[in-house]
Amino acid sequence: MARHKRIQLPGLIRHVMSRGNGRMRIFLDDQDFRKFGYILSDVVDEFDLECWDFCVMHNHYHLCVCPRRPNFSAAIQKLNGDYGLWWNARHGRVGHVFQGRFKDQIVQADGYLETLCRYLARNPVRAGLVKDPTAWKWSACAGLAGLAPVPAFLASAAILPRFGDELIAQRAGYVSHVRASSPAADAVGERFRSKERVLGDSAFKRAVRKEADAAPALDVAQDRRLDLPDSLIVLA
Repeated sequence: MARHKRIQLPGLIRHVMSRGNGRMRIFLDDQDFRKFGYILSDVVDEFDLECWDFCVMHNHYHLCVCPRRPNFSAAIQKLNGDYGLWWNARHGRVGHVFQGRFKDQIVQADGYLETLCRYLARNPVRAGLVKDPTAWKWSACAGLAGLAPVPAFLASAAILPRFGDELIAQRAGYVSHVRASSPAADAVGERFRSKERVLGDSAFKRAVRKEADAAPALDVAQDRRLDLPDSLIVLA
């Protein structure tokens, strides 16, 4: 079966997920988790990538990112490749660390971004690792909640204003959102487990496909922004 061609348009929110080969654990201790964070920070800087949210589990990770340049695939390949090489060397292993291609979904901001944040934050709760999402130290949740330092690579200003006007209210609103029981949000959250490539309403999907079709020969090396319609631009 032919592999689908990834959409490289910058300025779009992406949900990224990659898991260990054969679902094996690839984050075994604090040093593994910390090293992944260091590599992610380097990739964010090198590829001009905005990381809006993240959650790293024992055998996989999730990111919410927004590329500023049409180099999205190269950025995630660099992240997985560098971590895989380091992890194999540290643990005396050989072979693939990550399972196949990473998963990515383009996500509409309105109506979906907050649900994605909740889905990421609640991963450790669903796995039975913690009772409260803010207690998992390998995600953005505690930092966004104001309960831990915010990682330098995290663009928290892209998320928090969606939950209030002032910082205290924003943090409180975010915490209430990720802690709340919401069958409706959980139903939407299940779509982040699916193979849908674009999550949003029909108008958003049409706009993404139109822009992707209009730029079939995108030169990643050109290092430039595309002229996207206002409905797609989500960067300040």
